[in-house]
Amino acid sequence: MRNIFAVSLLVFSVFAIVAFAYPSKLLLAQNAPTPTPQQTAFVNSFQKLVGDANNLTQSYQSEVTKWKNHQLDNKTMIGVTDNYLHKYEKLINQSKTLQSPAEFQNATNLYTRSLESELQSNMHFKNYLSTNNSTENQLASQSLSNGFVQELQAFKALKPSGLFNIVP
Repeated sequence: MRNIFAVSLLVFSVFAIVAFAYPSKLLLAQNAPTPTPQQTAFVNSFQKLVGDANNLTQSYQSEVTKWKNHQLDNKTMIGVTDNYLHKYEKLINQSKTLQSPAEFQNATNLYTRSLESELQSNMHFKNYLSTNNSTENQLASQSLSNGFVQELQAFKALKPSGLFNIVP
């Protein structure tokens, strides 16, 4: 059963390494139109949220790697996952309270759904650890994949504004 999760984790890890190789995915673009103060505040807040989410994902994946390498048993990994679930909930709440200008609302909603999908993935993974039910593991992989797609859609929606430089 670990093999199924390991393959999906490997796919996600490769994405994470490529996509998060830079300190931040979003930066004010150099040739962008002059942003309004509201846009600037949003860009800064959104950039911080993305950075925090990236750091959280990398940290959690580090713990999963320890579990895969048998440094953590299932019971310990369940406790670790519980701890991270609260952190993801906090990020989701931050995303929902962003003061996004109307032109960025769709992207913000997509990014929030991406974080919610990652949270769902971790909840399914916790259930898998508790029950050894392979369906939970598959649901964890599917939720993680959905989150990745939603995140890409969010960044794609931001790019035309010219205020963001999306780093692939």
